[in-house]
Amino acid sequence: MRKLHTLARRAGLGMVAVGLVLGALSAASTPAWAQDTQIGATTTPVQEVRVSVGRSTLIKPAWAAKRVSVTDPKIADIQVLSPNQVLVSGKAVGTTDIFIWNQDEQAQQLHVEVTIDRAALKADLAKLFPGSTLDVQQSRDVLTIAGVLARVEQAQQLHQYMLAANLKYLDLTSVAGVQQVQIRVVVAEASRTAIRALGINAVLGGSSAFGGSTIGPDSGGALNPISVNPGGTVQHMNFNVASTVSPAVTLFGGVPSANLQVFIQALAENQYMRILAEPSLVAFSGDTANFLAGGEFPIPVVQGGNSTGSGTSISIEYKEFGVRLKFRPTVLGDGAIRLQVAPEVSQLSNGPGSVQIQGFSIPALLTRRAETTLELNNGQTFAIAGLINQSVESRTSRVPGLGDLPILGALFRSVRYQTGDTELVVLVTADLVEPMNSVRHLVTPGTVHVRPNDWELYAMGQIEGRIPPKLAPADARFLQEAGLDRLKGAGAWATFDAPAVASRAPIQSTKITDGAPPAPVPTPTPDEVMPTDEPASDTP
Repeated sequence: MRKLHTLARRAGLGMVAVGLVLGALSAASTPAWAQDTQIGATTTPVQEVRVSVGRSTLIKPAWAAKRVSVTDPKIADIQVLSPNQVLVSGKAVGTTDIFIWNQDEQAQQLHVEVTIDRAALKADLAKLFPGSTLDVQQSRDVLTIAGVLARVEQAQQLHQYMLAANLKYLDLTSVAGVQQVQIRVVVAEASRTAIRALGINAVLGGSSAFGGSTIGPDSGGALNPISVNPGGTVQHMNFNVASTVSPAVTLFGGVPSANLQVFIQALAENQYMRILAEPSLVAFSGDTANFLAGGEFPIPVVQGGNSTGSGTSISIEYKEFGVRLKFRPTVLGDGAIRLQVAPEVSQLSNGPGSVQIQGFSIPALLTRRAETTLELNNGQTFAIAGLINQSVESRTSRVPGLGDLPILGALFRSVRYQTGDTELVVLVTADLVEPMNSVRHLVTPGTVHVRPNDWELYAMGQIEGRIPPKLAPADARFLQEAGLDRLKGAGAWATFDAPAVASRAPIQSTKITDGAPPAPVPTPTPDEVMPTDEPASDTP
């Protein structure tokens, strides 16, 4: 037993010796920098430290500090003032840890949270953006800014300010006021044209001589084609067969026995055209809206040859026309609206500009277009475009010498005088709008149409029946309770389009003379207030 105990003691000492040798070798193989940064077990609870960016706080360690380390120097900075005082300064929003070791290599851990000074930031935002209501909150290293901005440009200014301050933030703000905009555009044009023209063509034939004057209209040529036989006889119009007269001729006649034909263009023409388009459209702030009331007309387009190099083909392309409106509103706040608006009114015309190609008639397109950016308040109207155009065109064609004669010269000349006036204005009105909750009382096109009965249609020639006056249920109930529903006579009911009936009662003087009371005003009889076909007089 004693021998076994001795062996055990020797074995135990050997194991201890082996452990010491291995420990020494392990310590010898560990680098010096690793031995210096080894963290011992913390014996104190983790302490929470909160500091604002740009501010500092003084902490007192649980023991005399031998060395201090911070895990993220970009978040916070530390400075050991004494073994019992450590200064912590906030550098950026975020979290980090600070470890403090004592002489026994025991470590104290501090969890540092660097925040923004929300009260100071909120005060700065209130100064920068007056009229806005903003709230600042922080979630970890992200700031959230919520509230209502007074104007839309303040959103961009807020973004620039937060970038300059190097702050990570989430924008939850909105612009005050209604964000839906209704635009109403009025395109009104009035065009007047006056034409005066006079031209005379005449031809005289005979057995020994013939001649004529063919000073035609301003477009050139004769007013009407005139043919003469080689013998000098005028080819008179035969009313027994079909004869053609030029549309430029307004008066014509002839004397067959005298071989005389006369064609006259005497024209006095006045043209008036009025165009009124009032498109209306609603869009959300920042979005683009389009509106088109019209159609498309075909345009033939000649294509090149086919793959074999011979032949051509014609394809059809379509071009839109009508009333078009395109706009993009931006609600700025405080009732202000910025508009990017482009109204257009176009119509087809077979006049100047239209062409004929291989039997195809391609009309011209008369267009009134405006495009601009403007700023106005809620409910205001802006005249974004206007035009006043006056034109005068005149032309005279004459036979030299003969056309200058005072009276007879009219037979040898053609004159034309044309004047034109055009007035155009484009008005834009913007309103902040909200949707309606009910459409029961909304009047839409065609809702008040009444089909005519047989008498109104056949006998009176009316294509719409008479619309009876209507009352709201509440008004009808009030009249019934007041006993006014049994009223009869001309004044009992009135429609909106009926003119007001003027009183025919004589006006009495109410001037007091010598202290006497004014004379009573007589009550008019029903015959005096009944409407008549005669206009009411404005004089008593």
